[in-house]
Amino acid sequence: MMKYITKAAIFTVTVLVSYLLTGLVEERIMSETERFRPATATWLGMGIIVLIFVPVFAYTERLTEAFVKTGLQQTKSGSGRIFGVLFFIVLVVAVLYALYLNKWFGLSIGDVL
Repeated sequence: MMKYITKAAIFTVTVLVSYLLTGLVEERIMSETERFRPATATWLGMGIIVLIFVPVFAYTERLTEAFVKTGLQQTKSGSGRIFGVLFFIVLVVAVLYALYLNKWFGLSIGDVL
């Protein structure tokens, strides 16, 4: 059961982090492509996003897996196994939530509370 939860957490965090990184790349690409015609900029942007997203996703997946496994080992040793895993997942999701809230709405968690 814990193996499935760990895999689901790794996959979820990987997708969310990859999207954030790809969004940063997209913003940079779009700022540079304003000098092109829209059709050309679209083709360039699509191609660059694919060329960048695949390695970013692969790298992020490895990095996330290492980070999650290290974090899970630390929380397991400091507290109960299930409590530690749940605490770590909630912590990671809270950090990602704060990053997305800032990216999409320019707000911090303190602004929302």
